[in-house]
Amino acid sequence: MKKLAIVGNGTAAITAVRELGRMDATIAMDVFSDEPYSYYPRPRIIDFLAGDVSIQDLIQYSPEWYEQYNAHLHLEEPVKQLDVDSMSLKTTAKRYHGYDRILVAVGSHPWIPPIHGADKKNVHTLRTLRDAATIRKGIETTNRQIIIGGGILGIEIAAALEKYGGNTLTISHIDTLLPKQLDSAASSVLLKRLNQLGLNILMNFECKRVLGDKEVEALESTTGDRVEGDMVIIATGVRPNIALAKTAGLGCNRGIVVDAHMQTSEKGCFAAGDCTEWQGVSWGIIPVALDTGKVAARNMVDLGGTHYNGTTPRNTLKVAGIDLTSIGEFNPVSPKFESVVQVDEKEGTYFKAVLKDHTVVGGIALGNRKVALKLQRLVSTGKRVERPFSDIFE
Repeated sequence: MKKLAIVGNGTAAITAVRELGRMDATIAMDVFSDEPYSYYPRPRIIDFLAGDVSIQDLIQYSPEWYEQYNAHLHLEEPVKQLDVDSMSLKTTAKRYHGYDRILVAVGSHPWIPPIHGADKKNVHTLRTLRDAATIRKGIETTNRQIIIGGGILGIEIAAALEKYGGNTLTISHIDTLLPKQLDSAASSVLLKRLNQLGLNILMNFECKRVLGDKEVEALESTTGDRVEGDMVIIATGVRPNIALAKTAGLGCNRGIVVDAHMQTSEKGCFAAGDCTEWQGVSWGIIPVALDTGKVAARNMVDLGGTHYNGTTPRNTLKVAGIDLTSIGEFNPVSPKFESVVQVDEKEGTYFKAVLKDHTVVGGIALGNRKVALKLQRLVSTGKRVERPFSDIFE
């Protein structure tokens, strides 16, 4: 019987637990989490922030779920030290020995830009349920909440807080919303729809300073402009958690470096999810966490049996209730690609398919889930498409 340690309790970790339990019921696992809650999907934190669900509604897997896979869940017991040579680890509670394999799936943390005064009271980030509960409580005592960041999370936070009774302003340091998911034309369509929903969004405001004595009073831009507010939520992206891995001697760049088997630089130690870097890339998206969690689990049992070949980047979600999908190569610069676009400003929809040699390799679908599913299917199957390419959106 193998004994395995899984450090972390996010999407990659629970994917590995499930896969390992299905592969070999004799495997014993210890799963370590620094949170007080069992597994919950992070995207649904927004539902809690909006007041739509309770914390208990969000908990997807109880401790009994882990037990069915012979896994013991250690809540509020963060791992502070890894020793790969002895296959042991030390938590805030005790030291654990005798593991055959270790999986590091510690996720990522919010990145805070170099903003002077970002340590003031009522400046927050959102990553956990604890963060969301703190922000919700703050709505009761603040008058205007400023969200820094025009990406998916920033827009979703604004929409959720407005629904919960907040009064928000979202600021973006560039002139495009969701730059990792949309081109500039799609961004313009989305901005118009968000304005119609009542969201206040200020573009081209790069925050330099949080003003106020001990608490937030306003933000100042790099050009000297000022906006008033007494709460700030910073949503400017995430960075892989690598501190634990670095102190353990694992190879790290931006993330924990892994090979095609999800094995780190140290034999017997694997990594998966947001904390990893594969072929120079750290994606930080759920599809990668699912894929790498599964590959890591399989190789922890049978090293070399499964290879990771990459994940087609895709985002399928609702932004402030608006269906949005972007997949693959959606904004190419090479003339080898051909793009076909369909826009309906009245309906607030934007469709784009990117083709290469009559094959759809990426695209955007804003405002229509049916078109989004068709784009995903065409990208995944590689099916040849004949002209007129606009029929893709029918």
